Amino acid sequence: MSNKKIYKGLNKRRKFHFRKFITILLCIILIVGYTYKKIKLDEVFKNVNISNSLYSVVDKLYFWKNPGVEMFNLSSKDIKKSDNTSNKTQEKSDNKSQSNSQANTEVAVVEGIDVYLIQVGSFDNDQKIKEVKSKLEENKIPNSTVEIDKVNKLQAYVSFKESDIRNKLESTKQIFNDAFLTKLEIPVLSLEYTDEYSYIKSISDNLNSLLKSYEKESTYINENRDNLDSTKYKAILSEREDIIDKLENEVNKIDYNELEYFKTNLLSYTSQIRNNISNYGDTIDTSNEYKYESLLISSIQEYYEFINKIKTA
Repeated sequence: MSNKKIYKGLNKRRKFHFRKFITILLCIILIVGYTYKKIKLDEVFKNVNISNSLYSVVDKLYFWKNPGVEMFNLSSKDIKKSDNTSNKTQEKSDNKSQSNSQANTEVAVVEGIDVYLIQVGSFDNDQKIKEVKSKLEENKIPNSTVEIDKVNKLQAYVSFKESDIRNKLESTKQIFNDAFLTKLEIPVLSLEYTDEYSYIKSISDNLNSLLKSYEKESTYINENRDNLDSTKYKAILSEREDIIDKLENEVNKIDYNELEYFKTNLLSYTSQIRNNISNYGDTIDTSNEYKYESLLISSIQEYYEFINKIKTA
């Protein structure tokens, strides 16, 4: 074998492999970066004044990552996993709370009532209403006006028993021949609530008590016309004032927007009832019994208007 052939390879210049160089360089950078993080450069060199720019460069080198490299996501994944666990726990808690809330949801019901009256006429003219009312009062016939379907209905007498009103119909027709018996149908009012808003049940109970109070007064009037006892009558009104006090106390607890309209209108209604009660006076004058029944009719009609406002809101 000749010397030329033996040393042939030594005379050639080695080629520069750029890809290998880049790969090695990147590996070195990653190793340096990882080592930097591991040994906590800031603690090791705490007495050395390292510029922020250098720290930023090294930090960016460390967090440069290939989507295929799992190790750079461990910390964020652990946090994410922890957050997800926390979120799931909170979600379960919320769902459980919501489930419990739905399980504890109840409905408070204000009973509907049917009230019987004599309708004297329907008017869209205030002057005509005034004239007819004046004639009714001349004959000591109790009366009040209610708006139904945007028309003012002038109604007389009132009872929770149809027979009481039928007994008054003929005498009324002698003055107003178009008069007829009518029924004011006050619908049921249902209020859904949870344990947190249990006072809604108290509001419902007090409204039912208020309706019973109207019925009690109506029954007393129809059974004792021209023979009213001032003490007994005042006791009925005193009970009603107590109901209004309790009702307003519960209504004022309402503190959320969904029932703000209900709250405002109910307090407006209780204010009207207080005003009606004050108009009875300190003593009951049996000669003016028709005036008291007029106030009762007004209170019931106003309740009808209140309930229909709420149901159509």
